[in-house]
Amino acid sequence: MDQGAGQRAYRLTVWCLAAAAVVLMAYPAIRMGWNYEIDNTEGWNAYHQLRAMAGLPLYEGGSPLFFNNYPPLSFYLVGALSLPFGDPVIAGRILSLLGLVAICLSAGSVVRSAGGSRLDGTLAASTCALIFATFIADHVAKNNPQLLAIAFIMAGLATHLGGRPGIGRAAATALLFSIGVMTKHSLICVPLVVAGDVLINGRGRPRLAFFGFGLGLAVLCGGAMWVFAGKAFFVQLLASRTWEVDRSFLFTTEILGQFQAPMAVVGLGLIHFRRHRPAGLILAYLGASLAFGIFYSGGAGTDINVYFDVFIALSIGAGLVAHLLPVRRARAVVALALNAGVLFYTPFSLGRFGWEMMGEMTYRERLFQEDVDYVAAIPGVALCHSHLLCLRAGKPAFYDPINVLQAMIAGRLPADTLTGMLRRHEIQVVELSDPPRHPEDENPGLPGLPTRFMDFPDDVFEALRQEYVIDRIGISGRFYRPRTDQSPPGK
Repeated sequence: MDQGAGQRAYRLTVWCLAAAAVVLMAYPAIRMGWNYEIDNTEGWNAYHQLRAMAGLPLYEGGSPLFFNNYPPLSFYLVGALSLPFGDPVIAGRILSLLGLVAICLSAGSVVRSAGGSRLDGTLAASTCALIFATFIADHVAKNNPQLLAIAFIMAGLATHLGGRPGIGRAAATALLFSIGVMTKHSLICVPLVVAGDVLINGRGRPRLAFFGFGLGLAVLCGGAMWVFAGKAFFVQLLASRTWEVDRSFLFTTEILGQFQAPMAVVGLGLIHFRRHRPAGLILAYLGASLAFGIFYSGGAGTDINVYFDVFIALSIGAGLVAHLLPVRRARAVVALALNAGVLFYTPFSLGRFGWEMMGEMTYRERLFQEDVDYVAAIPGVALCHSHLLCLRAGKPAFYDPINVLQAMIAGRLPADTLTGMLRRHEIQVVELSDPPRHPEDENPGLPGLPTRFMDFPDDVFEALRQEYVIDRIGISGRFYRPRTDQSPPGK
């Protein structure tokens, strides 16, 4: 194959990947308007967004069992956008989708700043979109600040690499990083990698501007939070969680198993081209993001989102490796190899898209509304594992399962906080998405295996068995009501 034919094959491959990305991204875009829960963090965020809209404190003044361990910026941004839409959930989903689009564009921009062609940048952007639209579609266009925060961080990376170093560019980079961290505080991987690059390769005045402006913003943000939120902000943000090495190991091996092809191709390619800026920087980003993902994945309540930086680094690396390959006819093969996993999974994603468009989303929305109507009709306190369910039912924010569990484990709350309320029948309806783990359950958990998501301790299920009865099973899970008859527990 001559060079011209190789370039034509590469162009056709990239534009086919881009077309596939556009088609697959249509699914989360269409799903945004449907009234059911995509993820159980949606309602949690919406409660805080509503408090921000109402001018209420975000870190105290509400239920003592409903915590907020996120920075405040996303709640105000989504709250402001929700004014024209009338619903913070829809506003949050829109910002999440726009955030992913911005991330993909930033990935392409980084490749272009390295001298890559438009095709190379499109390959990076398309690879990023394909990974998210296939493997992790349930994290796209949901009411969660992660993608919005990463969009600011990636804009900072693109700004840092976008031209000749200067004071203005350094200050803009630090500002974008600060906005991103104030949206999601755990996103420190890219700022640290860039800080190392500035420290090693930066020049006098731009280096001083980056660190000076960044430190000033950090002090300003910390001082503002102390003035407006007080000690409660720092207590909740820094609250400890359990960490398990076996959970981290199993989670990481699962991710590496899914992304072994791009990890191998991009990793080896970046190592080979590490002296070409910014290949060395993106190699450091890939390594650091994997290290952060391994660490974060061992923490209670974490999900695949702790590896988002890995996926983005792989996407940028895909464009850089294709750009730096000296043999043009190999680029199409490399582009396909990098996307082999998502291409294999694409038929399943398209099948899900078609199935849900043929009536599954309407059916799910109707079932969710039936659960909402059921909870709304019950007076008194409701505990919802699905926060959006209680929100739509008009129930106030009351109980935050994962954070209350961690507070009980750490001794910040009594161990019988929830079981005591259950035994006193203080909660009139309990909705759980998790199956119970008592022996009478028809699907008991497998002993010896770590649980990725554990929001309730086992004694809660025992208290429910003794004091409550299953009154309903819906799409949101099982609904328990206080026992009022004299039947023995377990019946």
